[in-house]
Amino acid sequence: MNATDLKAIEACIGNYFDALYTGDTNLLMGQVFHPNAHLYAANLNGGFVDWPMDAFKKVIESRPSPKTRGCKRQERIVSIDEAGPDTVMVKVEVLVGTRDFVDYLSLLKLSGEWRIISKTCVLIDELTEAQAAAE
Repeated sequence: MNATDLKAIEACIGNYFDALYTGDTNLLMGQVFHPNAHLYAANLNGGFVDWPMDAFKKVIESRPSPKTRGCKRQERIVSIDEAGPDTVMVKVEVLVGTRDFVDYLSLLKLSGEWRIISKTCVLIDELTEAQAAAE
């Protein structure tokens, strides 16, 4: 992967982190996710989550952002795996409010822009409000 693509991928993931923390759905849907993207997860009650972006957007808009709740920011890129010149898989760890997730983000380079086309996530831990509070 060339340095230009790596920088663009890291910028996309940085915008992803920013949008989750601030609740900015315009950034999330306008610059981070491809319009046809989906979110997948195993439901804690044994079900299956398969949300198109409009459903994910409603979830983000229906809750106070971690920033407005005074939660700390905690996120990192764990790995970037290049499958080809226009396809990568990025593993991240991200605290969203009180919920600690591991996300696998599939990115495609389409028309010169890197966008998330698929998000598969797992809830690792649920923190208390005090544990999630910014220090």
